[in-house]
Amino acid sequence: MASAGSSSSHSASHSASIHMPPSYLDSVPVETLVQHLLDAKRSLSSMGLVLRANELVHVARHAHEESVILKAQTQFLRRGISEQMRLLLRIRKDLMRTYDDGKREFKQIIKTLDATNSRLEDTMNVLRGQGVDSAFRPADEEKRSLLDFVDEAQVDRMREALKVNIQALQVIVTPYIIKDGWAMFNHNPITYG
Repeated sequence: MASAGSSSSHSASHSASIHMPPSYLDSVPVETLVQHLLDAKRSLSSMGLVLRANELVHVARHAHEESVILKAQTQFLRRGISEQMRLLLRIRKDLMRTYDDGKREFKQIIKTLDATNSRLEDTMNVLRGQGVDSAFRPADEEKRSLLDFVDEAQVDRMREALKVNIQALQVIVTPYIIKDGWAMFNHNPITYG
Protein backbone atom coordinates (compact mmCIF):
# COMPACT_ATOMS: atom_id res chain seq x y z
CA MET A 1 0.00 0.00 0.00
CA ALA A 2 2.89 2.16 0.60
CA SER A 3 3.68 1.97 -3.06
CA ALA A 4 0.16 3.03 -3.94
CA GLY A 5 0.42 5.88 -1.48
CA SER A 6 3.78 6.99 -2.83
CA SER A 7 2.52 6.96 -6.41
CA SER A 8 -0.53 8.92 -5.34
CA SER A 9 1.62 11.51 -3.56
CA HIS A 10 3.90 11.75 -6.62
CA SER A 11 0.99 12.43 -8.95
CA ALA A 12 -0.39 15.01 -6.54
CA SER A 13 2.95 16.82 -6.38
CA HIS A 14 3.30 16.65 -10.18
CA SER A 15 -0.16 18.13 -10.75
CA ALA A 16 0.60 20.83 -8.20
CA SER A 17 3.81 21.74 -10.01
CA ILE A 18 1.91 22.15 -13.30
CA HIS A 19 -0.51 24.59 -11.76
CA MET A 20 1.96 26.34 -9.54
CA PRO A 21 4.79 28.26 -11.15
CA PRO A 22 8.28 27.27 -10.10
CA SER A 23 10.00 29.56 -7.74
CA TYR A 24 12.71 30.68 -10.21
CA LEU A 25 10.02 32.40 -12.34
CA ASP A 26 9.31 34.68 -9.42
CA SER A 27 12.88 35.90 -9.58
CA VAL A 28 12.65 37.03 -13.33
CA PRO A 29 11.88 40.73 -13.52
CA VAL A 30 8.86 41.93 -15.53
CA GLU A 31 11.05 44.06 -17.82
CA THR A 32 12.91 40.94 -18.93
CA LEU A 33 9.62 39.18 -19.63
CA VAL A 34 8.38 42.20 -21.61
CA GLN A 35 11.66 42.26 -23.52
CA HIS A 36 11.29 38.54 -24.32
CA LEU A 37 7.71 39.18 -25.46
CA LEU A 38 8.82 42.05 -27.73
CA ASP A 39 11.65 39.91 -29.12
CA ALA A 40 9.19 37.10 -29.83
CA LYS A 41 6.85 39.55 -31.63
CA ARG A 42 9.77 40.90 -33.68
CA SER A 43 10.80 37.36 -34.52
CA LEU A 44 7.27 36.56 -35.70
CA SER A 45 7.19 39.80 -37.68
CA SER A 46 10.54 39.02 -39.31
CA MET A 47 9.25 35.55 -40.19
CA GLY A 48 6.38 37.27 -42.07
CA LEU A 49 8.92 39.50 -43.83
CA VAL A 50 11.05 36.47 -44.73
CA LEU A 51 8.00 34.73 -46.19
CA ARG A 52 7.09 37.89 -48.15
CA ALA A 53 10.71 38.18 -49.37
CA ASN A 54 10.62 34.54 -50.49
CA GLU A 55 7.38 35.25 -52.37
CA LEU A 56 8.95 38.33 -54.00
CA VAL A 57 12.00 36.29 -55.04
CA HIS A 58 9.74 33.73 -56.73
CA VAL A 59 7.77 36.48 -58.49
CA ALA A 60 11.00 38.18 -59.59
CA ARG A 61 12.41 34.89 -60.89
CA HIS A 62 9.20 34.24 -62.83
CA ALA A 63 9.29 37.79 -64.25
CA HIS A 64 12.95 37.31 -65.22
CA GLU A 65 12.13 34.03 -66.99
CA GLU A 66 9.30 35.76 -68.87
CA SER A 67 11.59 38.65 -69.83
CA VAL A 68 14.19 36.20 -71.18
CA ILE A 69 11.48 34.48 -73.25
CA LEU A 70 10.15 37.84 -74.48
CA LYS A 71 13.67 38.94 -75.38
CA ALA A 72 14.18 35.81 -77.46
CA GLN A 73 10.81 36.28 -79.16
CA THR A 74 11.57 39.96 -79.78
CA GLN A 75 14.94 39.12 -81.33
CA PHE A 76 13.25 36.54 -83.56
CA LEU A 77 10.63 39.07 -84.64
CA ARG A 78 13.28 41.73 -85.16
CA ARG A 79 15.29 39.42 -87.42
CA GLY A 80 12.11 38.55 -89.32
CA ILE A 81 11.11 42.20 -89.69
CA SER A 82 14.64 43.12 -90.80
CA GLU A 83 14.53 40.37 -93.42
CA GLN A 84 11.11 41.57 -94.58
CA MET A 85 12.43 45.14 -94.79
CA ARG A 86 15.39 43.97 -96.89
CA LEU A 87 12.98 42.08 -99.14
CA LEU A 88 10.67 45.11 -99.43
CA LEU A 89 13.61 47.37 -100.26
CA ARG A 90 14.72 44.93 -102.97
CA ILE A 91 11.16 44.84 -104.32
CA ARG A 92 11.02 48.64 -104.22
CA LYS A 93 14.30 48.85 -106.11
CA ASP A 94 13.03 46.41 -108.74
CA LEU A 95 9.72 48.29 -108.99
CA MET A 96 11.53 51.58 -109.43
CA ARG A 97 13.75 50.06 -112.12
CA THR A 98 10.72 48.54 -113.88
CA TYR A 99 8.82 51.81 -113.59
CA ASP A 100 11.76 53.78 -115.00
CA ASP A 101 12.23 51.27 -117.83
CA GLY A 102 8.51 51.37 -118.62
CA LYS A 103 8.47 55.16 -118.49
CA ARG A 104 11.49 55.36 -120.80
CA GLU A 105 9.95 52.80 -123.17
CA PHE A 106 6.60 54.64 -123.10
CA LYS A 107 8.32 57.93 -123.98
CA GLN A 108 10.14 56.19 -126.80
CA ILE A 109 6.85 54.75 -128.10
CA ILE A 110 5.24 58.20 -127.94
CA LYS A 111 8.20 59.67 -129.88
CA THR A 112 7.89 56.88 -132.44
CA LEU A 113 4.14 57.45 -132.73
CA ASP A 114 4.69 61.21 -133.12
CA ALA A 115 7.28 60.59 -135.84
CA THR A 116 4.96 58.10 -137.54
CA ASN A 117 2.07 60.57 -137.35
CA SER A 118 4.29 63.27 -138.82
CA ARG A 119 5.28 60.97 -141.68
CA LEU A 120 1.60 60.05 -142.18
CA GLU A 121 0.70 63.76 -142.34
CA ASP A 122 3.49 64.32 -144.86
CA THR A 123 2.31 61.36 -146.94
CA MET A 124 -1.29 62.60 -146.83
CA ASN A 125 -0.16 66.08 -147.90
CA VAL A 126 1.78 64.54 -150.80
CA LEU A 127 -1.31 62.52 -151.76
CA ARG A 128 -3.49 65.61 -151.42
CA GLY A 129 -1.18 67.54 -153.73
CA GLN A 130 -0.93 64.75 -156.27
CA GLY A 131 -3.83 65.01 -158.66
CA VAL A 132 -5.18 62.13 -160.75
CA ASP A 133 -4.43 62.61 -164.43
CA SER A 134 -7.54 63.07 -166.56
CA ALA A 135 -6.56 60.02 -168.60
CA PHE A 136 -7.21 57.85 -165.53
CA ARG A 137 -10.67 59.21 -164.66
CA PRO A 138 -13.96 59.51 -166.46
CA ALA A 139 -14.53 62.73 -168.45
CA ASP A 140 -17.51 63.91 -166.41
CA GLU A 141 -15.75 63.40 -163.03
CA GLU A 142 -14.39 66.42 -161.20
CA LYS A 143 -10.71 66.79 -160.49
CA ARG A 144 -9.51 64.45 -157.71
CA SER A 145 -6.30 63.85 -155.78
CA LEU A 146 -4.77 60.55 -154.73
CA LEU A 147 -5.96 61.29 -151.17
CA ASP A 148 -9.55 60.86 -152.36
CA PHE A 149 -8.80 57.15 -152.74
CA VAL A 150 -7.66 56.82 -149.12
CA ASP A 151 -10.21 56.16 -146.37
CA GLU A 152 -9.38 59.19 -144.17
CA ALA A 153 -12.08 58.24 -141.66
CA GLN A 154 -10.27 55.00 -140.90
CA VAL A 155 -6.98 56.88 -140.43
CA ASP A 156 -8.73 59.34 -138.08
CA ARG A 157 -10.34 56.46 -136.12
CA MET A 158 -6.91 54.85 -135.76
CA ARG A 159 -5.45 58.14 -134.46
CA GLU A 160 -8.33 58.60 -132.01
CA ALA A 161 -7.98 55.00 -130.79
CA LEU A 162 -4.28 55.59 -130.16
CA LYS A 163 -5.01 58.85 -128.30
CA VAL A 164 -7.68 57.14 -126.15
CA ASN A 165 -5.32 54.27 -125.32
CA ILE A 166 -2.47 56.65 -124.45
CA GLN A 167 -4.77 58.70 -122.21
CA ALA A 168 -6.10 55.54 -120.55
CA LEU A 169 -2.55 54.39 -119.87
CA GLN A 170 -1.66 57.78 -118.40
CA VAL A 171 -4.75 57.64 -116.16
CA ILE A 172 -3.61 54.24 -114.92
CA VAL A 173 0.00 55.33 -114.37
CA THR A 174 -0.73 58.77 -112.86
CA PRO A 175 -1.94 57.51 -109.44
CA TYR A 176 1.33 55.59 -109.06
CA ILE A 177 3.81 58.35 -109.74
CA ILE A 178 7.07 57.29 -108.15
CA LYS A 179 9.64 60.02 -107.71
CA ASP A 180 12.65 60.18 -105.42
CA GLY A 181 11.55 57.17 -103.36
CA TRP A 182 7.97 58.43 -102.93
CA ALA A 183 4.93 56.64 -104.29
CA MET A 184 1.87 58.78 -104.69
CA PHE A 185 -1.49 57.08 -104.78
CA ASN A 186 -4.64 59.14 -104.64
CA HIS A 187 -2.49 62.07 -103.48
CA ASN A 188 -1.55 60.27 -100.24
CA PRO A 189 2.26 60.07 -99.99
CA ILE A 190 3.79 56.79 -98.90
CA THR A 191 7.49 57.02 -98.14
CA TYR A 192 9.96 54.20 -98.55
CA GLY A 193 13.05 53.88 -96.40
